[in-house]
Order: sequence, then structure tokens, then C-alpha cells
Amino acid sequence: MCFSYSLKSQKPTQLPLDFSPVMIPEPGFFLSGFHHPQLPIQHAKGAEMAQWGLIPSWVKSQSKAQELQKLSLNARWETAHEKPMFRQAWNQNPCLILASGFFEWQTQGKAKIPHFIYPSDADFFLFGGIFDDFVDPETGELIRTYSILTTEANEMMSHIHNVKKRMPVIIDLKNADAWLNGRAEHRKSLCLPVPSEKLHAYEVSKELNSVKVDRNQAWAIEPTQNKHNNLVLSLQLK
Repeated sequence: MCFSYSLKSQKPTQLPLDFSPVMIPEPGFFLSGFHHPQLPIQHAKGAEMAQWGLIPSWVKSQSKAQELQKLSLNARWETAHEKPMFRQAWNQNPCLILASGFFEWQTQGKAKIPHFIYPSDADFFLFGGIFDDFVDPETGELIRTYSILTTEANEMMSHIHNVKKRMPVIIDLKNADAWLNGRAEHRKSLCLPVPSEKLHAYEVSKELNSVKVDRNQAWAIEPTQNKHNNLVLSLQLK
């Protein structure tokens, strides 16, 4: 799954698509979906900020919205078209989510080893996503929210995310228009896992396992000092 990602741009004037007008979060080292942050998405009409954690438009109460949002950080692409929570968004509201990398945990016995995964040939990922609009019944405010679609893990991610074996849907820049403007049936063909060679990864600090520390700091994306393990991982993933 994908419950946390990074958006730390070193080249803010060279963002892909139309993302340049949006506000890149500072700092953006570790962004947790469980905090439901406002982050940049791109849809067919342009880029804007939206809240992570999709709330379907048919929800009629704040309490129901809060209940469902905890469960909608991700959506399996294979079932999004049939789940009431995601069906309308899948059919009508595709989007792309900008990220410079994402975090996933490898299970080794009782230990959870965090890893940072980033593009091997670009500065950013474009995650395939869906969005929807919820109108708060108490305030009348329209809240745009989104979910990251997930797919089966490729060989590399099966090694890292070795229990659930899932990964975000990653859309190549050349397929961005087809994703945003194409038919829903065609988008299915773009949800296959990207080849492992499109990704690089390394272990990061186990401090990321604690919700009691401020994880949105530079150390969150720094490789561990365990150079041997990182080297082994690198060799295994080639």
C-alpha cells in the first residue's frame, strides 16, 4: 500500500505537467496520509491542492466522512470500479499525484524495516489516483479529496513490501494525457506495475516506525548507515 510519501523538490521550477502553480509543501520529506494533508494533484482541468483520503460525494455527515477517510488513502485499481466508495471517482475523476518518492516497510520476523523508493530516471513519480468532492453539510464547504490507486508489486517491491505485495500505480509522463482524458476502461491497461528498473530503493531510519517523533524531517529520506544491507538490496534488485 502507500500511506506515506515524499515531495521534496530540488527543482521547483521544473515540475511536470501543470504542477508549477501549486504549493509544494515545506518540508515535504515525510507526508503521512493519516494526517490527511493538503497536497498537489493534477486532473483534466489543471493542478490544485486536495486532501489525501477520498470522501465520496454521497456522504452526508462529518462523522461518516471521518470514518470513511481513514479507509480511503489507497484504492485497489482492480476493484475500484465496483466499490461504492470509489466507483464514481474511478469512472469520472482520474487524477495524478506528484511525489518524489514513497515509503514502504519490509517484514523481517517481528521487525519492520522502512525503505525509501524513488524514481531511477526522473525527479518525480506521477501516481495514478482518483478524486471526489465532499460538501460538508454543516459548513457548506466543498472539500476535494483523493486516493492513490495501488497495483500488485513488481519484483523489487515484492522483496520490500513482502507481506501484502502492493505498490502505487505509477503513470509514465507520456501516458499522463491518456490517464487524465481517456476512457475508464483504457486506464486499466495503465495500472500494471512498472518495471523494477524504474525504481531505486534503500533502507531508512527505523525511527520512522514511531508516530511519537516528528518524521517530516530531512533524516527521513537519508540512507541508513547499514551500507552492507543497502548494497545487498541494490544487488538483489538489479
